[in-house]
Amino acid sequence: MSCVNITKMSWPQFKERESIYHIFCKHFSNTSFVAVRQGEVLGFLLGFISQVKAGHGYIHLVATDPKNQRQGIATALYEKFFRTTKKKGVRHVSLIVNPDNVASLRFHERLGFRPNLRGALIAVAGVEAVKDYNGPGNHMVPFTKEI
Repeated sequence: MSCVNITKMSWPQFKERESIYHIFCKHFSNTSFVAVRQGEVLGFLLGFISQVKAGHGYIHLVATDPKNQRQGIATALYEKFFRTTKKKGVRHVSLIVNPDNVASLRFHERLGFRPNLRGALIAVAGVEAVKDYNGPGNHMVPFTKEI
């Protein structure tokens, strides 16, 4: 199963240009990882080291095949990203989560990420988010973790 298919199965409403996978696999392959078991893709993490903010990494997208969720695959991918980027000088990792994705919010908090709420805020389904973070009406919860 491809990364594109895993994303579509995990989040049918997720909209991303398919070229993003090519960009990460080609230009950020040293910080983007795929979990494979017996030739089957179980999940992936697309991340990079900031080119303009020294010591910072960013995780763009993580997905696990729904039939393999809750097996520690995503956690293992994050840990690999942390180990790899820390060796390259990264001390802070950031990402954003849609405020209505309660499972993802809780998962990232369990991993030690903390909300980094700055600017105009808005409550979405009882969750505080940065208003219009990703454009008008696209509110997000930015997270940061020190590694």
